[in-house]
Amino acid sequence: MISALVIFLFFLYATLDAVALLPRVAGSYLGKNGLGYTFSVMVQTLKRVFVVSYPPLLGWISVNGGELYSTIYASYFAGVLGVMLVLVFRLTLAKYFIKWIDGYSVSGSMVYAVFTHTGPAENFPDLEAKKLSFKFDGALVFSSSWVYFVYGTALFFINLFGAKFQEHSAVIYQLVGIINALGTLLMSFYLDPKISRNFDHQSHVIVSNDSVLAGQLIALALLGPVAIFLFSLLA
Repeated sequence: MISALVIFLFFLYATLDAVALLPRVAGSYLGKNGLGYTFSVMVQTLKRVFVVSYPPLLGWISVNGGELYSTIYASYFAGVLGVMLVLVFRLTLAKYFIKWIDGYSVSGSMVYAVFTHTGPAENFPDLEAKKLSFKFDGALVFSSSWVYFVYGTALFFINLFGAKFQEHSAVIYQLVGIINALGTLLMSFYLDPKISRNFDHQSHVIVSNDSVLAGQLIALALLGPVAIFLFSLLA
C-alpha cells in the first residue's frame, strides 16, 4: 500500500514537472510571457507538494524492512509514463493554458479563467502543424537530463543510503532539504536561463519544450535506473 502511494506520488511529480513548461509555451504564443511564467510557477509549486510527499514514505518502507529497490524502479516506470503522456498531448495542454492565460488577462480572476474557459483554444495553426513534429536541441536535452537526474534520483539515493547506514540515518534523511536546494539552484541558474533565452525566440519554443521533455525521459528511463542499479551492485 505504501509502495503504491510512493509510485503514485512520483507519477504526479514527474507529470507536473513535464507540464510546467507548457504555460510558458502558451504565454509565448499569446505574447504574454509574464503571465505564462506565473502560471508555470503555479504548476511548479503544486509539483513541490509531491516532491516532499514521497521521501518520508520511502523512509517508512526502509525502516520497516520493505523492498526499496522495486518501489524505486516502479516509480521510475510510472514517471516515464507520465512524461510520455505529456509529450503526446503537449500541444493540447498548451492550448488549455492559452485559454486560461487569456481568460485571466481579461478578468483578473483565476477561478473565472479556469472554470469558464473550458476546452482548448482554437485558431492556433502553428501549434497544430507541430503536433506530430518532434525536433530537439541536443545541448538542451543534455543539460536538462542531468538537472532532472539530480531532482529525480538524489532523493531515492538518500533513502538508500539511510537504509545502508542506519546508524547515521537521522543525519542522512535531513539531507532532503539540501538536495532540493541543489536542484533548485541548478534549475534557476543553469537550465532556466537557457530555456528563457530560447523562449524569447518564438520559433524555438516548441523545440525547447520538447528538448526538456526528452531530457526528463532520459533521466527517468536511463540515468536514474542505471545509477540505482549500479548502487545496488556496490551496496
